[in-house]
Amino acid sequence: MFRYFVEIKKDNNFIINNSDVHHIKNVVKLKENEIIECVYEKEVYQTKIIDLTLDNTVVVEIINKVETIISNIKKVLIAGVLREQKWDYLLQKSTELGVDEIIPVIFKRNVVKIDEKKIDQKLQRWQAICDTAAKQAKRTTIPVVNNLITNLKDLKNNLCDLNLVAWEEEKNMELKTYLSQDFNSISFIIGCEGGIDVSEIKILHEIGFKNVSLGTNILRAETAPTYVLSSLIYENK
Repeated sequence: MFRYFVEIKKDNNFIINNSDVHHIKNVVKLKENEIIECVYEKEVYQTKIIDLTLDNTVVVEIINKVETIISNIKKVLIAGVLREQKWDYLLQKSTELGVDEIIPVIFKRNVVKIDEKKIDQKLQRWQAICDTAAKQAKRTTIPVVNNLITNLKDLKNNLCDLNLVAWEEEKNMELKTYLSQDFNSISFIIGCEGGIDVSEIKILHEIGFKNVSLGTNILRAETAPTYVLSSLIYENK
């Protein structure tokens, strides 16, 4: 069953008037009376399509509310921007695994350089990837891709209850040790392809981040977030 996020509710109906209209009418070619799921204000509803005749609009009727389980832990991924294909993978899989916010960062060793004139265009594209992945994963929320960070000290505005930075030089503090603690929100930093410079680690320590080891194997930058998020799901199931 397809799932769509909606913002307009009128009486017992939802109005779909965004890019999902094209998907419904032209991609999957749904018909009137077919059943779809709609997410409205983080609640899931089973609905029936009742009107496909309007331009750029689909009207559905609410049948009933669907019971859902929502994680009570806020998860913020802070990640060094990667090459396009790897970055797209990171965005998609992190969304599927329940991340709530993604903060792109440019580190000293970043291979990728972003033209300031194209930042808004990039952010829109990245958000669209998360939107699509959230629908595919049947989530009740869509993660937010925040503005690009170029000064690590600005991350002090994004601190959570637990703040971790994955660093290959850390040998003692394992992820499981931190995840066994009580917390309602967590932010975790994953570096770029070239890793995180020692001077940057010092800055992160100063603003409240703690080193964490992700094990003896060195994970790729696009793989590490899936490891952390999967561990979170396991430890807090």
